Amino acid sequence: MGLVVEATRGTLPTGGTPVYIPVTGPQITPQQTFLRDEAFRGSPTLVYDQVQGVRHDEYDAKFYLFADTFGNLVKATLGGTDTVTGSTVYTHNIKLLNNAAVGSQPQSYSIFDFDGANQFVMTGAQADSLNITFGAEAAADATVKFFANPYTSYTSAPAPFTSLSFPANPEHMIPAWDTSITVSGINSGAALTYISTGELMLARKTQPIFTMGTQAPLTNFAGPLEVTGKFTAIVNSNADAWSTGSAAEALTRSPQTMTITMTDPNDTTSSTNHSIAFTLSAVQFHDVKRTRGKEYTEVEVSFTANANATDATTGYSPVQATIVNATSTAY
Repeated sequence: MGLVVEATRGTLPTGGTPVYIPVTGPQITPQQTFLRDEAFRGSPTLVYDQVQGVRHDEYDAKFYLFADTFGNLVKATLGGTDTVTGSTVYTHNIKLLNNAAVGSQPQSYSIFDFDGANQFVMTGAQADSLNITFGAEAAADATVKFFANPYTSYTSAPAPFTSLSFPANPEHMIPAWDTSITVSGINSGAALTYISTGELMLARKTQPIFTMGTQAPLTNFAGPLEVTGKFTAIVNSNADAWSTGSAAEALTRSPQTMTITMTDPNDTTSSTNHSIAFTLSAVQFHDVKRTRGKEYTEVEVSFTANANATDATTGYSPVQATIVNATSTAY
């Protein structure tokens, strides 16, 4: 998957160098509507003609979390300025864009897609959702969806993948067993060791906006950010923090600060391992359910992140991202 930032929304940059992100199962889906002529003509039939209506296209892909390229997708979803600190090892902090002058719209991208036979480009691409999943027995992975203008053919295929300096000094996919989850009001804020699977979903509810005179969208518009997720946890005592005890976090109003940190355990290029972290400073747990389908008891619990000032540069935001890697430039 190739991404290049657009200087003018909906226009392929000239001379821009795409960032290539390793993905699995990339899919371009044209959303072409047809207008049906169902006017009566005296015959017992319904459709007499179909004419093209408006069209936007969608791009979906699944990928592992690499600490150097993942920041591009976080930036595409949240839109805020990437604040970079450090030397040799760099920390990137990305928050939600809140800027009325640009409609609080994250930057748009042109997407390059090559299927082995044909190269396509999709301009005006705006992130719709970024969903991260992790489980004890798998690598952390994610899916992304973009809304874009109709794809067009491109003249050349991309060069072989080189952006990870592979194989001399690569980033590694992150095994979910090296994921740390902390919740301020549970286990005294120490890492929770009994969560087996989890999911974090960032949704922008992006929509194409159509106007007269063209089939393609005027713009693909990112809506307000909603951040939700869920955990499956092992009940390893006679109580769990979400549905029993004096706190029962999922049964009372009890916003908590939660951090999910996924670390590359194989990174030996620095004293600080490369990592990807999300901080949600006002999480409310809800919809708790104890399940007994296995030889042991589990608890499933959902959460929703409330908007707060801590996770925002200006105004309010439900989440902020912190990424540690060897990339010195901002996303």
